[in-house]
Amino acid sequence: MPTTKRPYHHGKLRQALIDMAVTVAEETGKDIISVREVARRLGVSSGAPFRHFPSRESLMTAVAEEATVRLRLRVERDLMDAPPAPIDRLKTLGRSFIQWALHNPTQFKLVSSRNLFQFDSSASLPVHFDAVRQITLDLVAQSQEAGDLPPGPLPEFALALRALAYGLARMHVDGQLAQWQVDVTHAEATLVASLNLIVDGLRPARPHPS
Repeated sequence: MPTTKRPYHHGKLRQALIDMAVTVAEETGKDIISVREVARRLGVSSGAPFRHFPSRESLMTAVAEEATVRLRLRVERDLMDAPPAPIDRLKTLGRSFIQWALHNPTQFKLVSSRNLFQFDSSASLPVHFDAVRQITLDLVAQSQEAGDLPPGPLPEFALALRALAYGLARMHVDGQLAQWQVDVTHAEATLVASLNLIVDGLRPARPHPS
């Protein structure tokens, strides 16, 4: 099999290695990515990547860091244009996560496998993860205060809603939607509608005006 060489700009080998790791994962379907395989695909010496990434785990940590930053940026961008009501912003947050996962399925799967990278020792992963987590907690609390979500323990409520968005996205990425007779060409709209259905179903009934 001939070596696939991909051009990269001089001085940007680190970013090229991260991008190629995602490409290899996408093309092979494997979670375990060899640093040497990434180097071979780029057409650089087998030792060159190790100046940036001394191990496969460090390379995958960089992949996870970039993916998490992009998720946070997408969430913050989408919330800038979201309606003011906390419950609508909460639904926007769920939609942003689903869209990010569906548009970046390889990164989503890699980030989901915590055994592939070093979460706690990363300088940025906990920061960006906690930022999105805090947004979730704040929006749940604000929705409860507005009477659009029932009272309940905040961390568990936020965790349940995150799990809902995660689980819906995972079903698509894992190819399970066809079993539920979901047209994959409308997967995103179906998943967002399903998420909104649950969130709206949690809203307490409003008393009818007398």
